[in-house]
Amino acid sequence: MDNMVLEYPFKFKKIKATFLERINRFVVKARIENEEIFAYLPNPGRLWELLLPGKELLLFKNKKASKFPYTVLACKNGSHHVLLHTHLTNKIIKKLVAEGKFEFWKDYKILKEKVKLNSSRFDFLLGNKYTSEKMVLEVKTCTLFGKEIAMFPDAETKRGTRHILELAELQKEGLRGGVLFVVMNPEINYFLPAYHIDYQFSKALLEKRDSIEVKAVAIKWDKTFTFVEEIKKLQIPFRILEKIEDKGIYLLVFELKSREKIKIGSLGEKVFENGFYVYVGSAMKNLTKRINRHFRKNKKTRWHIDYLVPKGHSLKAIPIRISNKLECEIAKALSLISDEIISGFGASDCRCGSHLFYFSENPLNKRDFQKLIIEYRINKINID
Repeated sequence: MDNMVLEYPFKFKKIKATFLERINRFVVKARIENEEIFAYLPNPGRLWELLLPGKELLLFKNKKASKFPYTVLACKNGSHHVLLHTHLTNKIIKKLVAEGKFEFWKDYKILKEKVKLNSSRFDFLLGNKYTSEKMVLEVKTCTLFGKEIAMFPDAETKRGTRHILELAELQKEGLRGGVLFVVMNPEINYFLPAYHIDYQFSKALLEKRDSIEVKAVAIKWDKTFTFVEEIKKLQIPFRILEKIEDKGIYLLVFELKSREKIKIGSLGEKVFENGFYVYVGSAMKNLTKRINRHFRKNKKTRWHIDYLVPKGHSLKAIPIRISNKLECEIAKALSLISDEIISGFGASDCRCGSHLFYFSENPLNKRDFQKLIIEYRINKINID
């Protein structure tokens, strides 16, 4: 497809497809009517909550010379579509700034794109139409959200943290630094950095919030996903971040590729079927350190999970930074959606039946599991 066709507004033809699976970071398998196809996904994010089997995608056809016949544009989430093609976000913002659609930057125009400063490249250089003031702007696409709150990032971003720190330093050069979080969900009212996922990025944004201009907007598309119909400025309740500490609950997700008989400390020998397992743990101080311990190969076997993790594959950790010790509550919620409860595992110091749960299929691909994560990471945040 000619790149000129991909200019905003999106007047090119969109093709509906059904998401089947993610092959790797940049390739998905989908179905168009009765044909299975592969499509390029221009988005390195995890997108766990969005790319679930059966979700509706919007694709567009590539030029014949392309490696894949289609590219993913968006996916449907509830009653609206979420832009997944992160390369196009800047085209949208460029047009909206030019049209004066952002009330807070209505006096600005774009002077330059892809601005190289120090060791980083930023999206735009804006200039005030009436003064000599200039602002370096970085744009972040946000696809992680609950009922009312959106968060960024959905995976750890050292690059994003570096951007925040470098934007704050621009004051010394007589420039303003700014970051705009573009939330692809019109129902959202608040934005927060994803402190569960990237604690360092969240701390950097909190510490530098007075040194840079931090804005967040939610956008609403028309029914044909051609143009932005509405822009809503979001509130950013930084006061919530001031209370966040590196403590809380974590989930470990891993796969056993074969049936295993393993001696689990005082539990004795237990048989574990091949499949997927989710373990619930807690660390009411030094949560990051506790999670990192589970990824170390050389460590003393202290807890039940220490005997099992070395046999697992594709270990993933899901931290939930909260002050309340909700380990048992989350374990109960997992027991309702798992295929089996591994009796007595990891629950010797509480009244729970277990803190380990078996899934015959990858829970990361299950809607109920992702809903549970969003509930405890986002929906339970008290904005008041």
